[in-house]
Amino acid sequence: MTPSTISIDQVESVYVGKGHCCRCGCGGNYFRLADEAGVIEANEKKIRHYLKKLASGKYAVTEQDGLGDEYIYEINLSRSGNTDRVATFYVRKKFYSTFHKSN
Repeated sequence: MTPSTISIDQVESVYVGKGHCCRCGCGGNYFRLADEAGVIEANEKKIRHYLKKLASGKYAVTEQDGLGDEYIYEINLSRSGNTDRVATFYVRKKFYSTFHKSN
């Protein structure tokens, strides 16, 4: 999997915020497609926006094999003083369709 081939269906979540802190959400925001009903459309737009940045080749990409069933990709969006603003992507290693029906 490469950053340019990631589809929105593979994205578990995207963190956008400070890069020098933990990823608990205190330094930024998480966007997920599985949030409450009214938030999904807005989150989808944001995720697509940051996926375009990831795939653009304009930003250096840091990647690591996450624990469990995900890959983690990160791009540094900007730097202001000593603070980096990043987008961190949590991407499923295996894609399971949400339309899969078990018998």
